[in-house]
Amino acid sequence: MELKFILAGIGGQGVIFVTKVLSQAALARGARVMASENHGMSQRGGSVMSYVKIGGSDAPLIRRGTADVLVAFDRVEAIRNVLFVRPGGNVFVNSPNGLEPAVTKRLAELGTGVHALNADARAKELGAPAVTNLIVLGYAAAHEALGVSLDDLKGAVRTLGPARAVEMNLKALEMGASEATKAEAPATS
Repeated sequence: MELKFILAGIGGQGVIFVTKVLSQAALARGARVMASENHGMSQRGGSVMSYVKIGGSDAPLIRRGTADVLVAFDRVEAIRNVLFVRPGGNVFVNSPNGLEPAVTKRLAELGTGVHALNADARAKELGAPAVTNLIVLGYAAAHEALGVSLDDLKGAVRTLGPARAVEMNLKALEMGASEATKAEAPATS
């Protein structure tokens, strides 16, 4: 079974690092992985996106309307790339307010799930704004949308390093997964 992912953000948000983490996690499970990046003015805050296919074809790019999951580290980049997601897919976005109501409504009509969290605020709680990307990735993993587990992602983080960042990166993944658990917990009265 092939899973297709779009990872999107702006320069400096770690799109490429998260692409490596997701790819390494799948490779460690023995899956076939194909990844490709598209980044232009990334060092000046420009768009960065990656395509990741797990268990699939040799073609590296993903056509619009065929991705299973969009993981976006920026709300604007989520909206810009939402056309890649297939009906019934999922969007995970770093945004305190989700997406625009009209976009969310249309995605709901298509059966596409939208899962938003304020990963920037959670990263600040950790004292490490640079780990926003891994918080969103942990959040998506806890929703079982990636085809790899949180433990698989942790193993990839340990493998990829760098050693000085591993502990914080693991905390970020765990925080994202914890936020997903909170979001799905039934309200108590």
